[in-house]
Amino acid sequence: MKFNCIVVDDEPIAQQILENYISQIEALHLVGKCSNAFEALNILHCEKIDVLFLDVKMPSLSGLDMLKTLQNPPRVILTTAFSEFGVESYEYGISDYLLKPIAFERFLKAVNKILIRKNEELSTERIENKAEMESTFIFFKADKKIHKYYFADILFIEGSGNYVKINTQNEKPLMVLDKLTELQEKLPTKQFIRIHKSFIVNISHIQKIDGNMINIKDKVIPISATFKPNLEELIKDNG
Repeated sequence: MKFNCIVVDDEPIAQQILENYISQIEALHLVGKCSNAFEALNILHCEKIDVLFLDVKMPSLSGLDMLKTLQNPPRVILTTAFSEFGVESYEYGISDYLLKPIAFERFLKAVNKILIRKNEELSTERIENKAEMESTFIFFKADKKIHKYYFADILFIEGSGNYVKINTQNEKPLMVLDKLTELQEKLPTKQFIRIHKSFIVNISHIQKIDGNMINIKDKVIPISATFKPNLEELIKDNG
């Protein structure tokens, strides 16, 4: 995987040094070199940039002032000859701060910090995606049998004391010895939501919300005041 980066520095020699360093890191791809913040902003608006090597002191618009204009900045490594900017720069969430003249070993350490963190994020994302793909069904024990139900087929679940009733699209309701609260922990949170002390519904099967009632197929299910804010937040997020 290549990480697109740009160098922003008004000193040609500083640009050349960083260009040379970047060329030695296989994971980095230099998209462009900029002599001022305005050139850099033009690239950031047109290209996907992962790493920004940014000089602090530049004419017209400083590196720190430029960062203030970015809503979703890439990973930033500041480069400067002035150590007094160090403490202030970390308030902007930068990845590292390099003092000129920059040694290659120090440059490599800063870059590795970004690459390792990104690889950890990608690894975590792959694990989560794999778990989500694998968790498409659940097993219930009832009537001395093991029943397999796909989450997508479950309409809603009704709790009653120590039992829950699994209502699906095609099969008869299944009574299972389990508490609704405990079963809720086994269900994917992005797919199921508790709307009442006695009901958990599958979000994808909600047909209509009318006041304090939800329609799923031919069933009308109440929404309690306790759980209504969760439902409203869900609607807001998916609106």
